[in-house]
Amino acid sequence: MPIELINCGGCKKRITEDEVTTDQVVSLLNRIWHKDHISCVYCKLTISDGRFFKSAVDPMRPSCYACHIQTTHPACVGCSLPVIERGLVAFGRLFHIDCFRCAICNRTIPQRKGFYERDLMLYDDVCYMMYIKDSPNPPMRSPMSNN
Repeated sequence: MPIELINCGGCKKRITEDEVTTDQVVSLLNRIWHKDHISCVYCKLTISDGRFFKSAVDPMRPSCYACHIQTTHPACVGCSLPVIERGLVAFGRLFHIDCFRCAICNRTIPQRKGFYERDLMLYDDVCYMMYIKDSPNPPMRSPMSNN
């Protein structure tokens, strides 16, 4: 039975019967692609590790794992990297657990411990009591919530 000729989803060139029989092509997102022509719609790099996702900008083009994470996960306020698994939400802002730090001592504020906020800056109990408590416009204290 003859194979219907179709074009590669990446390079747009005709896929040959020889390329099909020698396993040089793959079916991806309802199209046939030369294995070497599967590239990320965002960063344009070849996706060679087999981890690809349907992109949000073009459902017929794949995105690599890194770009998928960058475009589908919210960013941490502390480091601007995507929060993939667990995070903390405080005053409507999302943080990695390790990025939830006191603005003065830079120590991570434990999840179960309260914290203080002032002008979008976070403070642990010790630094708040030593440096912030008696200053004008006292900050609000808030419990954290897990995301």
